[in-house]
Amino acid sequence: MQIADLGPLPLTLFASLVIAVILLAIRVFVMQRVQQKRQRENRQETERLKSLVAAYRSLAGSFTPARQDHTPQLEETLADIILFGSLTQVELSVACANGLKNGEYVDFQPLIKSLRSDLRTQLGLEQIPSTIVMPPSGPARLPQSSTSDSEGKGGGDGKGGGAGGGAGGGAAAGAGGLGLGLMAAEANTPKD
Repeated sequence: MQIADLGPLPLTLFASLVIAVILLAIRVFVMQRVQQKRQRENRQETERLKSLVAAYRSLAGSFTPARQDHTPQLEETLADIILFGSLTQVELSVACANGLKNGEYVDFQPLIKSLRSDLRTQLGLEQIPSTIVMPPSGPARLPQSSTSDSEGKGGGDGKGGGAGGGAGGGAAAGAGGLGLGLMAAEANTPKD
């Protein structure tokens, strides 16, 4: 007995079954690829968010001024923002990094505000209304040149602290316990 002897109905049924199995295999393959792509994108987004949250905590997590020996931690934080941040945040980070490199006063507030806004959006949180006034946070940097350059910027009192609009923030509060170490180091530093 041959397949042709069975008639047109079983042959049509067999062809339909083969086509259905082939289409099912193609669908499973495509769905696997799409799922793998989504998982990879989700992992990348999660890593990006973790890095930006750590950078935000590092810059805005404290209200104590940073000292010169905190510069390496600040540079690492800025490097993370340059790697994972938006184009605006990259531009602001590069400007801050250049200011640190040149020993100039660096106002971190625009960068901190941009990070805060972006992270709240990414996390699905509503933006902080402008009626709520946030205290300045982030490491304040004083110029390393003469005292005449520091006049008018809130520096020059010999304590390395408050400067204009960027007074505040330690180098890395909340970033792996680094903030506590910096606070302890500052507590052990003799005051003038």
